[in-house]
Amino acid sequence: MNTLSWNCRGVGLPRTAQELVALVTAKSPRLVFLSETRTSGTRVANLRWRLGLKNCIAVDSSGTGGGLALFWSEEVEWN
Repeated sequence: MNTLSWNCRGVGLPRTAQELVALVTAKSPRLVFLSETRTSGTRVANLRWRLGLKNCIAVDSSGTGGGLALFWSEEVEWN
């Protein structure tokens, strides 16, 4: 399974989101983990459609740091 893990330091910025979409398009990972998203979980969850990954769970940032996101495709099975 192809995965992507990235300390993105702020996925709310348009340039960062564009780079993430480009990476996911080029590498086609089934699972994407982001740390230091520095934005709300709701905003991060909206990225899933741009990434083409249907599932997402996100943790809000605290102040100017933190925030986590995990995206995965429908093909990933959890036990």
